[in-house]
Amino acid sequence: MKNNDYGNKITEEDLWRDELQIDSPDPDEYPSLYNISSAFIFQFQAVPKLVNSPEYVYVPERLYTSRQWTEIDVFISKWNISWESGQARHALFEKEVPEKLEWLKQFKDHNVYLIPKLRDRQYYAYLPIYHMLPPRILRYYGLPLLKGGNWPHSLRSPLIERNLPKDFDNRVSRAFATYIWPLLNSQSQISAYSSNDSIKLLAHNLDYWMPYVNIVIEKRLQQYGRVEYDNQKQERLIKGVQRQAPKDISICRPLMGGYIWEGEEDAWQVAKELVDMADNQGKLRSVIDAIKSNRVEDDFSLKWSYEREDFERKLYKKRSKFRVKFVELPDTLPVQGPETEVENDLFWEDFVALLDHKERQVIILIRNGATKVGEISRILGYANHSPVSKALKKIRTKLQDYEKKSQ
Repeated sequence: MKNNDYGNKITEEDLWRDELQIDSPDPDEYPSLYNISSAFIFQFQAVPKLVNSPEYVYVPERLYTSRQWTEIDVFISKWNISWESGQARHALFEKEVPEKLEWLKQFKDHNVYLIPKLRDRQYYAYLPIYHMLPPRILRYYGLPLLKGGNWPHSLRSPLIERNLPKDFDNRVSRAFATYIWPLLNSQSQISAYSSNDSIKLLAHNLDYWMPYVNIVIEKRLQQYGRVEYDNQKQERLIKGVQRQAPKDISICRPLMGGYIWEGEEDAWQVAKELVDMADNQGKLRSVIDAIKSNRVEDDFSLKWSYEREDFERKLYKKRSKFRVKFVELPDTLPVQGPETEVENDLFWEDFVALLDHKERQVIILIRNGATKVGEISRILGYANHSPVSKALKKIRTKLQDYEKKSQ
């Protein structure tokens, strides 16, 4: 607690309400996401002429010990602010890697993004998604109207972490599904405002969208151009560094910052770009269209045959009247975390589970893709936790709860 200019006590509730939230947002200005140029910290960025495909890694909160909390927080901030350096970040920050993140040095040729993994409330992972949502949807799901977000997130905010709803992840997941659904299938509705909607959402993992929304953001920022040299001395310095750099690296002034999107219309355009980026082969939209026309076909790896049989056996043991269809969404971008199952160079993660109560069926989508840093899951203790099996168990429980309430 501290005093304001008039000597009055300021509580955390005051700060949360007055400093971080907005009461009556202007639709031309809200929601918004902005970027602060890395030129405020760095004189230049080392930009590979060919940036490797991104690999996202959750950094577990247990690594944020009291002794290294600030060191890790600052390092991840600087690492992510230098996103356009891609795999070249390893050379830039090799001497600054905290002891708890030493494993990063084993993956020097890879374009790794680092995301704080909190015990709950994954605000930093889903920050761009959250700040894409309009007020009507945020209010419906009981989410605060936070002021404009900064991408990539800089330092962690304990004030935000403490005051977001405990079930923040679930609320944002459902809110974003409602927001994005018309772009996936405009001819049907997903459960949000009406109990009569034909399709209900049982589960929705936002990790699927996270890499793609970041790609959309980066493409937008790359249109801004670069910050000019401060003076001739700086220009000579940077050109001197370029002469010593490898041929496949360009030494550039950082990109300019600014609003990435501002207002509901701009945010909706970003949502369109996101769907096009994340579903460029149309697989996801085809599945949803097939649900609508009752043409969904099983398309599931033999790897999960036991889990599927176990799911169906336990479901039908409870005399469920729903048929179950399993579909894989291939070639998605990897996110290494406790909900990802990795085997050799492949990963699997639950994505979405939809209940079509009109046709009495449940469609479960599991996403997969290739990873070149699968060993990180073992190093961080994410391996051997059977996350896909656990996700299927949660989906089955939600379906059974729904059936009980519908009786």
